[in-house]
Amino acid sequence: MVLALAAVVMTALMSGCTSSPKNENTNNSTDTAIEEVTEQAGENTAGPAADIFINSDWTAGQVAIGGGGFVTGIISTYEKGVFYTRTDVGGAYRWDDTAKKWVSLCCFVTADDVGLLGIDGIAADPQNASKVVMAAGTDYFSGGKTCILVSEDYGETFAQVDVTSMIKVHGNGNGRGNGERIAIDPNDGNIIFCGGRTGGLIRSTDGGYSWEQVDFPVSATSNGNGINIILFDPSSGSDGKASQRIFAAVSEKDTDNIFVSDDAGSSWAPLAGAITEYMPQRMRLSPSGKLYVTYADSEGPWNASAGALLRYDIDAGTYEDISPVQSAWGDIVSDPADESRLVCVTTEKWEGQPNGAFGDQFFVSTDGGASWSNVMSSARITDNGMSWINGYAIHWCSSLMIDPFNGNKIMVNSGNGIFACDNIWDEYPEFYFDAQGIEEVVPLDILSYPDHALLTGIYDYDGFDHDDIMTSPPRHTMTIGAVTGLAMAAQNYNVRVEVGGDENNQKLIYSEDDGKTWKNITISPDKSKKLYQGYVALTADGNNIIWSPSNAKVLYYTEDRGKTWEQCSGIAGNSAYVVGDTVDPDYVYACTGDNIYVSSDGGKTFSNKFDKMGSYKRIVPVFGEAGKFYAAGAGLFFTEDHGDTFTRIDSVVTCKAVGIGRGKTDDDPYVIYIWGNPKDNKTEGIYMSEDLGETWVRISDDLHSFGGTGNGQFVCGDMNVYGRCYMSTVGLGIAYFDKNDKS
Repeated sequence: MVLALAAVVMTALMSGCTSSPKNENTNNSTDTAIEEVTEQAGENTAGPAADIFINSDWTAGQVAIGGGGFVTGIISTYEKGVFYTRTDVGGAYRWDDTAKKWVSLCCFVTADDVGLLGIDGIAADPQNASKVVMAAGTDYFSGGKTCILVSEDYGETFAQVDVTSMIKVHGNGNGRGNGERIAIDPNDGNIIFCGGRTGGLIRSTDGGYSWEQVDFPVSATSNGNGINIILFDPSSGSDGKASQRIFAAVSEKDTDNIFVSDDAGSSWAPLAGAITEYMPQRMRLSPSGKLYVTYADSEGPWNASAGALLRYDIDAGTYEDISPVQSAWGDIVSDPADESRLVCVTTEKWEGQPNGAFGDQFFVSTDGGASWSNVMSSARITDNGMSWINGYAIHWCSSLMIDPFNGNKIMVNSGNGIFACDNIWDEYPEFYFDAQGIEEVVPLDILSYPDHALLTGIYDYDGFDHDDIMTSPPRHTMTIGAVTGLAMAAQNYNVRVEVGGDENNQKLIYSEDDGKTWKNITISPDKSKKLYQGYVALTADGNNIIWSPSNAKVLYYTEDRGKTWEQCSGIAGNSAYVVGDTVDPDYVYACTGDNIYVSSDGGKTFSNKFDKMGSYKRIVPVFGEAGKFYAAGAGLFFTEDHGDTFTRIDSVVTCKAVGIGRGKTDDDPYVIYIWGNPKDNKTEGIYMSEDLGETWVRISDDLHSFGGTGNGQFVCGDMNVYGRCYMSTVGLGIAYFDKNDKS
């Protein structure tokens, strides 16, 4: 079956997230466009990776934290300083060697296509580093859509080729650290193979723009990871001929799981002498033709405990076990100047690291694997200016990169970002967190009040006080894991509260000194079960805490910092969003499903005030104005009398999130920001109004949607900076949009 160009959905997209590095070897079918991009890039003098210049009016970017999510693969290229990396829920990045930061390549992803932020495989053309292809898709988003993303200009623009009818991938599935499942023939950049988690193997002969099915022995595996590795043998093609020998692995054990083709993919046979008791994780081919395979007893990233590191002699059909210790193995690389110098890393081997954490171990060999040294016994780990990472392990390692131009430098993936080492062969190697520009956190809550730092809550790593959105901030001082809800008393900034944790631990904490110190509330409102996560609110004076747990259909309030609790009356619904009025401590607002509720006694009792045009996610009070708040449902609604009456803002057709920000001057009205669309524009995106909803200006454009509002489902205006707003995402961190002209 041939998936012809005319039969695919192929849209040219410009990511707008990056300036391309200079390329001296552009050889592709879009020479004019590539030359233009290269000329614009010049000597790669891109600004900070956090900034994305949309147009003369707006700049966008990602609030700086650095890392925070699982980087699933890192690849090098044969152009100095050009590396690519992929993530499970946050798209792909390219290294900017001048700015010393990673730049996002996937800001173009729309809300409808948010699943394309799951990158399940990545490859660069060995002959041309500007050519990069990715297998993108997430099975629980976008209807399971799978696309091959093709760029000829370092990820500046992409063609989107829909191959869902042929294969499926899942960037956030188990085995996502394996790979790479997509590869470009080093002898012919037009030939690309891609393995699906289901559907088998497909091939392109025109650089990725059309695809055909390949007759391959395996179309799916019981663990849902499918064909997880494709590897070309460059020595098997010459004089312009495509590579004849190709290796392909599947994510199974106790059966044949490595196959080889010696006729460019026309036929396949099991690799002679290959073991089957473990699953292949990664494969490397040395210049002398030896095949290195890392194995584990499960696909990972969290369920493996044993494995092997083998070196195959392909022609002899034999192998050597060169494992330094018994472990599941992540990856192995060799010094490009001396293949007897090897670096390998375990995966899921929880042993001590120099910073006191427990994670994976790195071994080096200078004699081709005959003997090994564990470098973690003498290494150092530093935060590289991102203090939140201190004390966290280098873990879930499954992808190593060694710099082709500098055999002393390696990079390794981790469940929290990327670590690098510039002196891996030294007696005391130093690993450092190398995640500047990679913003893969999943934001869940946010708060901007006048004259205070921006407050954020995220999955996994609590949250931050952002005094400067361009600088990685310190993490909140009491760690509780995921922070799903946070609040600060609008009339007493010293009082703050956060809720999060997980299903095994109630985590509700409060501070009375603006977050310098915290106390844990350990008494549960419901002794019959463990309550956790959800949303939390404070009354304006900070006296009452109102908690809406994620696993309860009721809300609770406390007037004594959690020593005693009472159930709120008049309101029911799972994980209701709750927020206090910013002026009057008697009023608390909540929404759940189709209903908006109001309490006039500090959260003790609620009344249902509004049930039209439902699916309300959040209520946004107007800071400093009692009784005024906005609610986003199918449209945008506003009240200025504590919810006794509501007005629909007729200029807005759809509204999924709303935020309030600082006006241009103290005499100007606040700015309203929405994710939705007004009547005069059918395109969904971020819009702002400076006249209380009479007219709207589009902020985002077709190329900067960041995948929509994601898990947090919020838009938040900045109450200190006119023309700035924030948006939650699925895995691109906290997106911001900033008006260039503040006058």
